[in-house]
Amino acid sequence: MNNSIENLVAHPLFTKGVAVILATLVILLLVRFAQSATSRKIEDKELRYKTRKLISLAGYLLALIIALIIFSDHLTNLTVIIGALSVGIGFALREMIQSLIGWAVISFGGVYKPGDRIQLGSIVGDVIDIGPLITTVMECGGWVKGDLYNGRLILLSNSLLFKEHIINFSSDFPFLWDEIVIPVRTDSDYRLARSIIERVGQTELSKMSDESKAAWQNFVRQYRVEDARLDPMVIMSFDANWIEFTLRYVVGYRLRRSTKDKLFSSILAGFEETHGKVQIASASFQLTELPPLSFHLERKHSGS
Repeated sequence: MNNSIENLVAHPLFTKGVAVILATLVILLLVRFAQSATSRKIEDKELRYKTRKLISLAGYLLALIIALIIFSDHLTNLTVIIGALSVGIGFALREMIQSLIGWAVISFGGVYKPGDRIQLGSIVGDVIDIGPLITTVMECGGWVKGDLYNGRLILLSNSLLFKEHIINFSSDFPFLWDEIVIPVRTDSDYRLARSIIERVGQTELSKMSDESKAAWQNFVRQYRVEDARLDPMVIMSFDANWIEFTLRYVVGYRLRRSTKDKLFSSILAGFEETHGKVQIASASFQLTELPPLSFHLERKHSGS
């Protein structure tokens, strides 16, 4: 037993393996120290994140280079061993390999980046970190209405890139088309109602409309897409119950709920100033009491 251990320790590959492990540990400590210093010194979160990622990547590359240098005189043997094990390793680690390929596609293909809001399968949230194997997402929605965080961190395998559809809300055109519906009573002044809704839309959405037009100009230069209307527009329809106005507009993907709150508040305030000329419609039901019903039973007598 002692002879086996001595032979193992005396083997050149053992010594080189220990050297690689020690060098890797030293590099990891240096990477952690550099990342900690980066977090303290850099205030800008975008620059801080990219710097930490760059330090991590440099550490991986340095460890690989040192390993190659240490094993430089055994590279031929290592090539034979790796070739023999490649089939088994590839089958056993196919999910990991797919995740690494997915990470390369995400990082260099511009699929999404930290800060983007994405939908991957049924998960919607903001990307907060992209690792070699895992993408970390701060989830939105769920039991929380609107596009607000619910507090859950979702770890998504990068291999899902090849299995699920990816929706990016913020990559090239960070705006969405949205709409609100306002029902108005049929005896209201529909012309006045329409003018109020149009005025509110132009007032509350003017700045966002200008920003979306600038982003759209850059968007159409990159893609073959038809021109679209970005200014707010009001569409009217009606039935036997009420008149329905739909305000369609462009909004930043993070501002949908707060924008709806502003629009509804301003529209209701405008309707109140009409002193009853414009009123919001609501479904109502009139219950009618049925008169009492009496049943008379007639008994038939049969003679013998």
